[in-house]
Amino acid sequence: MKSSENNGGLRRAPHLLSLLVAVLAAVAMWYVVSVRDRLEAQVEVNIDYYGIPPNLVVTDGLISKITVRLRGPETLLRSIPQQRLTQAVDLSDIKKGVTVVPLGGDNLGPNFRAFELVDIQPPRIVIKADTLLERSVPLRTIVDSPLRGGALTVENVSVSPATVVLRGPEDVVSDISSVPLTIMLDPKAAGTTVHQTITLDTPSLVTASPSSVRVQYTITSGRTVVSRRCKVELAGENRRQYTVEPEEVTVLVEVPEALAKSARYLGQLEVSVTPPSLEPGQSEKAELRFRLPEGMTLLNPATEEVTVFRKKK
Repeated sequence: MKSSENNGGLRRAPHLLSLLVAVLAAVAMWYVVSVRDRLEAQVEVNIDYYGIPPNLVVTDGLISKITVRLRGPETLLRSIPQQRLTQAVDLSDIKKGVTVVPLGGDNLGPNFRAFELVDIQPPRIVIKADTLLERSVPLRTIVDSPLRGGALTVENVSVSPATVVLRGPEDVVSDISSVPLTIMLDPKAAGTTVHQTITLDTPSLVTASPSSVRVQYTITSGRTVVSRRCKVELAGENRRQYTVEPEEVTVLVEVPEALAKSARYLGQLEVSVTPPSLEPGQSEKAELRFRLPEGMTLLNPATEEVTVFRKKK
């Protein structure tokens, strides 16, 4: 009887030993696959938003990307930098005012299910929204000119259309009674009717329909031709080493009539020449340069070249 029990014990011992070896092997394989080869990586994820209620407009809080720290198999983590990660975030539950949208594992979707999510920065998005308002407002024309002192007079200003529809946050649109429309006059168009298309400038998050308008106006002050006698100035650091002939030239220019007798305005016409590279005693032809004030047009200078002399030492 005792011999039989001893034989049974001997048979069980190899079985237990095999089981122990199998358990140790399984633990080792689990460590190799699940622990040793599991690494951490930090990636940037671009955010796309959808589901914004049609009666709301988001005024603040939208971010373009988040930083996610993941833990997972090395082979999968190594493939992440080669991808452009984009995650869609549902904003269908936001309300007017402030809404906190958490960014947890459930919000990030199937792209990250193969990994353990260690951290997300920022962990939430704080969305500010306002009611979307549409309102029709008139345009308010502002006539501006680069010429001061009433040098240009304007008549028959017309804008088409005269009103536009603004669309944007209620807090902003409700305070807008008109949209300013700045018309910058072209002094060279004096005496003519001007047609322009001007793009409207609206506050942030506010759009105008249409976004541009057609403008027509007439500059009633005409233009006249003036003859000016101008001294030729020498330009450059060593200009004292040179002389120029002739020292003065006659220049014909066209100007607005209201400025034809303004010495200050006409005095802004400048004629200069840059001396060429010369040896002492040499001379050479050089082209004149003209600097004109706004609204002045160069017609026909008496000469386009002068002779530059370099003084002898």
